[in-house]
Amino acid sequence: MKYQTFGFGVNSVALAEILPSDVERVFSDPGAEEPETYGYIDYYLPNHKVKILTPEVEGYTNIYEYYYNKVGCPPFRAYRSCTDKFKVRVLEGYMKTPAKVYIGIAYDERHRVKIHEKGGFTYEYPLVDEKITRKGCIEIIEDAGLRVPPKSGCFFCPFQHRLSWQRLARNHPELYWKAVALEELSDKIDLHPKGLRNLWPPPLTLTEALNPEEDWECGFCFTSLDKQTKRTEQ
Repeated sequence: MKYQTFGFGVNSVALAEILPSDVERVFSDPGAEEPETYGYIDYYLPNHKVKILTPEVEGYTNIYEYYYNKVGCPPFRAYRSCTDKFKVRVLEGYMKTPAKVYIGIAYDERHRVKIHEKGGFTYEYPLVDEKITRKGCIEIIEDAGLRVPPKSGCFFCPFQHRLSWQRLARNHPELYWKAVALEELSDKIDLHPKGLRNLWPPPLTLTEALNPEEDWECGFCFTSLDKQTKRTEQ
């Protein structure tokens, strides 16, 4: 059997274009992708076959609800339990062994390649092998006549950079405040380090990340941010 672990991001969509047609694309939906990703899924699926899996972790099919109601704090970057529970285990439970599994890691992120053999699975990284960078992935997608997908990932992902949080606050304030609410659970139980705030030196809370006195990254104007991110809109 041959599978591609799919994520509906740039790397996944580009990789699908260069893989053989007998490879099954599989996506585990955590239920908390950003709206732009779900919009791209609606655009992509009518002409491309992708198996959509719905994870169930201790009775929860939505990763945000699991961490808010069950765990009581955000996922920690060091352990990546979110990826393990809502992605890796779900995919490995669906795929039949022995199998070859293709993973979309671009050449400029080749340091992320760590596993090649595991429990009957052989993992391959064609984008790395062919030295295809993220820029090259975009070219593959455009040459195929497809829209370039947005960056995929859960809206409260602790691996986001400051600019991503600011963009989320501007475009989807209701999701931003849900992320803040999850972060604040750490304060209530005095958990350190805080799950979402260990992103910038020195550490900032998500609300501090919107401080207009801080240095905003160039290329974006957030002059209307305050009006769009009022806490009362949650």
